[in-house]
Amino acid sequence: MEETDILIGKWRTQSRKGFLDLCVLVLLAGKGPSYGLDMMESLNGAGLGVSEGTLYPLLMRMTREESLAASWTTPDSGHPRKYYRITGQGGYLLSGMKTEYEKNAAAYRRLEGGTR
Repeated sequence: MEETDILIGKWRTQSRKGFLDLCVLVLLAGKGPSYGLDMMESLNGAGLGVSEGTLYPLLMRMTREESLAASWTTPDSGHPRKYYRITGQGGYLLSGMKTEYEKNAAAYRRLEGGTR
């Protein structure tokens, strides 16, 4: 059983890599600009179990790839926060990712249901 758990963990890690990109883009497209902790709470509230060690490197990479833009905001009270927003390129990427996700999900449902 332990070996199976290890294999499932490896599969989970691989399958989540691109899926988390999609989820971040969907989240920002829907709610607008957001900071890391707020996004992490939303993603975890949806059941994704995302840690800071996963989210912040992801946000840095997506910013570097220009699917997200980041800017610092200093509120009247509290500490400065880095807000992320989806860019035009990110919107285009989101559209393509959603299409691919739906195609894959439909193929899975067909295979699981035994139809072609």
